[in-house]
Amino acid sequence: MSERRIDAVAKATGASKYTADVVLEGMAYAAVKRSDFPSALIENIDTSIAEKMEGVLGVFTAKDLPVKTNLYGRRVFDVPILADGRVRRVGDPIAAVVGTSREIAEAAAELIEIDYKELPAVTTAREAIKSGAPLVHERPWEYDGAVVTPDSGSNIQSIDTHGSLEASEAALRNAVHIVDEIYTTPGDHQGYIEPQSCVVDYQNDGTLTVWATNKSPYRLRDVLATVFSLDPKKIEVMPTILGGDFGGKGAPGDAPLCTALSMLMKRPIKMTLRYGEDLLSTDGRHGSEIRVRLGIDGEGKLLGGIMEALLDGGAYAGFKPVPTVNLHGIVDAAIAYRIPEFFVESKIVYTNNQPKGHMRAPGSPQAAFAFESAIDELGRRSGMGPVKIREVNLLSDGDVNPYGDTWIEHRGKEVLALATSQPNNLQVPKGWLYGEGVAVYARSMAAVPKTSLRLRRGQGGKIIAEVPIPENGAGGQTVVREMLRSGLGLSADQVEVKQVSTSLLPTDAGVGGSRVSLGVTVAVANAIKLWKQLPADQDLVEVTTTEGSDGPSGAYSVQLARVAVDPATGQLKVLEIISAVDVAEIVNEKAHQMQIDGGTVMGFGFAVMEDLLEDDGRVWALSMGDFKIPNVADIPTLTTVLLRGGRGVGPNNIKAVGELTNCPTAAAIANAVADATGARLRKLPIKAEAIYWAMKEGNAR
Repeated sequence: MSERRIDAVAKATGASKYTADVVLEGMAYAAVKRSDFPSALIENIDTSIAEKMEGVLGVFTAKDLPVKTNLYGRRVFDVPILADGRVRRVGDPIAAVVGTSREIAEAAAELIEIDYKELPAVTTAREAIKSGAPLVHERPWEYDGAVVTPDSGSNIQSIDTHGSLEASEAALRNAVHIVDEIYTTPGDHQGYIEPQSCVVDYQNDGTLTVWATNKSPYRLRDVLATVFSLDPKKIEVMPTILGGDFGGKGAPGDAPLCTALSMLMKRPIKMTLRYGEDLLSTDGRHGSEIRVRLGIDGEGKLLGGIMEALLDGGAYAGFKPVPTVNLHGIVDAAIAYRIPEFFVESKIVYTNNQPKGHMRAPGSPQAAFAFESAIDELGRRSGMGPVKIREVNLLSDGDVNPYGDTWIEHRGKEVLALATSQPNNLQVPKGWLYGEGVAVYARSMAAVPKTSLRLRRGQGGKIIAEVPIPENGAGGQTVVREMLRSGLGLSADQVEVKQVSTSLLPTDAGVGGSRVSLGVTVAVANAIKLWKQLPADQDLVEVTTTEGSDGPSGAYSVQLARVAVDPATGQLKVLEIISAVDVAEIVNEKAHQMQIDGGTVMGFGFAVMEDLLEDDGRVWALSMGDFKIPNVADIPTLTTVLLRGGRGVGPNNIKAVGELTNCPTAAAIANAVADATGARLRKLPIKAEAIYWAMKEGNAR
């Protein structure tokens, strides 16, 4: 049975309180003056007019900040709290205004006058790696957490590789059929409803209280402790509801700035971005240029492959949290297939564009679009067809994937058969061209993350579960309630789940990476066991999980897109997207389906709509009118079919689903357009104009 989500009624009725709703006694409001240039020296900052404005309490620049370092980041500390002497992107914060209201602070920030000396900028990833290109950072290897060296090359944030280039090239020389193409995707934004916000209250005794739109409160606490030389035990990150995340709320955001301002003003400070600011200044999805080379023998078996990805990381590397400072989804692109020799290189470069970070399944949507389009092209060129080439090359039980892992099971072929066997009852507009396209995505299961949880007795036989995870809309707290209800034989109203501050539980890895349900189920299962053994005179159980794994395992999703194209205009209608999903046990059927549908809709938007319109170092899509994401009227028919009975992980035998269905969608749609028109679209988003000219000119775009 799937109980109603814990957060549903409060969110639907407007009763939920978000960070922007926090009001503290004596609170002031902050706004910033941002750079107008992608690369420039700051020659002078004139704050005099802003300082005289009624209601302005203070105006500050980098020289005023009470910090150990003006730099912060999730791993690489290269992001300035306020730009100091130089700006590296349009939108860099240069000066901060504190006022008695948000409107006053924003108006005063506009009155700040800045003299610049404009510098040459690099605004594409390809341009950034050219010999002699202007350097975004002169010595990036000196930043704390940097993974590059002086020998890495110009403007490099990180390089991650797997396999042997020489062996893969040798394998391709023996291929009967080869595809060698380049696929491109634009910069993107997570499209969450709630813009970034934070409230910070610093006290003279060194205690710091923080409310923030942040899904990793413990990491935020540690970053603030490092930047301001504070004792982490004196920093308390308070529980908050997130109005969406999708990877975009893991970075510290404006919390370092608000902390500095609270220290300077000796009062609480709030800063909430307007949505245009959020689109301009936060960390979205990397734009990509990916070259894919694949070759098969006479029987259609893959002999080798090479994927070389060049990604635009923007002005700062500090928005990526992983040790490689890269995107695992790029390197894992071939994880579903049997390829004897496979080389992949993921190169992320600095440019003078908006910095990029994580967005739902980081790197995988870009990689899946490129790889699954290339597989499709190879199948069509060889005469095998797009389904047969996948049937021949998808992994089976016992096979070793290109990364040396043997999963406990492989069900990709079965999921492919399930997707392609669904009935078709669609009505195609008269005179339009009809096509179908398929794409496969596989994802390894995350290791059990480190987290903690506390159970205590409440009144009337109620059990209160205290958790460290923010509710970001995915339903993680509802999973806790359902497991406790089931495991302890309680009704839903006898279980209360609530997030607590970082001071009340010891640790958590944060929300993301398809690991929440796994971490939660392990922690809850351990807590249930201890609770059942609890003596009658005790009323509290606390558990902490350690990182671990049940062994290599994963899950598959296969999507079949059915489309129609108007041959006269190139207009595209995606009629239906079928998502076939590899599952084990399902803790909450409604939440599970929500993740499948939500992921598919995000993949659909990535395929045909979303584009930050980055050009010449500027983001031109600065409103939700210009940055189009799907609404209800846009969404095609969504059909889900589940391949049940899989072997999952953890005490509840589950397979993660949150990042399974947003990844193959773009390739499935592009492949369907090629099937309908004969025109291959290798650049996202897929627009009517591009389809029209590709059909008219008889070539690919």
